Formats: sequence, structure tokens, C-alpha cells
Amino acid sequence: MIPALRLLRSDMKLVGRDSMLFFYLLAPLLLMSALKFGVPAANEVLAIYFHFNLSEYYGLITAVALLLVSLILGCMCGFMMLDERDDHLIQYYAVTPLSRSGYLICRLITAVVLSIIYDAILLLLAAPESVTTSQVLYLLPMAALEAPIIALFLVAFAANKVEGLALSKGASLIVAILAAAWFIHSPLKYGLGIFPPFWIYEVLHSGYEGRPWKTLLLTLIGVGVHLLAVYVMLRKFLQRQD
Repeated sequence: MIPALRLLRSDMKLVGRDSMLFFYLLAPLLLMSALKFGVPAANEVLAIYFHFNLSEYYGLITAVALLLVSLILGCMCGFMMLDERDDHLIQYYAVTPLSRSGYLICRLITAVVLSIIYDAILLLLAAPESVTTSQVLYLLPMAALEAPIIALFLVAFAANKVEGLALSKGASLIVAILAAAWFIHSPLKYGLGIFPPFWIYEVLHSGYEGRPWKTLLLTLIGVGVHLLAVYVMLRKFLQRQD
């Protein structure tokens, strides 16, 4: 426990010194502000001047925002791990009481906890369309697991922080999966189920339809897909380290 607390304290100092990492902590709050105040204002403007009802897309907008928050936090943790790998700190932690497994657990738990906090705030306070408590409980496990998936993806496939930045931009394209799920109405859309973000949208959409048993089933499938993705990314990361 003490080595983990020391790592956490070191992380807090690092975030305070590194402006980019600090921005990653601040960015979700800026996104939530835009979601809370900007989206309703945009809906009014579009309705008045273009007769366009943006509220029909509130579910999609909420799902995209939820995914972006986890993406941002996952990138933050991933960049920290890339820095530590470049500085050979991961090898150092492996021979300390923290151990390599302890280091990985700390990093992934940090990503999950931060995602839970930010995503809960987004869903309960900033979502343009009201979200029920049950929807929040269904969505949080999947949204929280997106962050470690992204973090592990970066350190598994990027050789350095520069490549990590390029991969993070590519990873942002996963929001297109949510858009595809929104516009595809046939059962063919479930072909997108191999991508974890798809299930976040499906659970949110099913919750709005008021179908609790379907929502529960989709949540169980979605959590399973996310856990499988974490496992695959973790294996890739460990293979690269070895």
C-alpha cells in the first residue's frame, strides 16, 4: 500500500509540473461545460434559424462526450506510462517493493477511478438529456474501462511519446463507431459489437427506450467485451516489455 501511495504522490507532482498532463485533467471539465451550456444554446439557435431539432441527437452527443472523457483520461495515463518506459522507470519499479504488477495495477486503477468520477459528473450534472440512476450504474463500468484500454493501447503500440501522440489522434476516430451505431437501424449494426464503444451507445439508447432487461443484457455483454479488450491490450503491453 505504501509504495502505491508514493507512486500516487509522485504522479500528483508530475501532473502539477507538466502542463500537458494538467490540461488532460482539465479538459473533461471544459467538455462538460460545453455539454451543459453549449449544446442547449446551440439547440435553440438551430431551431430558430434553421428549424433543426438538435435534441433528437442528445443521446448520441452524450455517448460521444462520455467516450471522449475516457479517451482523454486514458491518453493521460498512457503518456505517463510512455514517459516512464522511456526513462526506464518501469524496469526500476519491477525490482522495488511495488513490483511491475503493482505498478500496472496502480496505473490502471488510477485510470478507472478518474473515469468513474468524471463520467459520473458528466452523466448526472452535464448530460443535455436527463439520465436515470440505473443508466448511470449500467454505463459507468464500461465507460471506466475505456480509459485503461486506451492507455494500454498507447504503450503497447507506441515506441515513444511522439508515436503515442499520433496514435491518440487515431484513437479519437473511435467516436465514428457511435455515429455508425446511431445511423444504422438494421441488426447489421451489431457487427460493430467487436468495438467496445459500441456497447456504451447501445446501453444508453436502450435505457432511453425504457427496456430494463434488454439494457441489463447489453450491459453484461458490453462489460465482457471491455474486459476482453483490456486483457488483449495487457498481453500486447507485456509482450512488448519482455
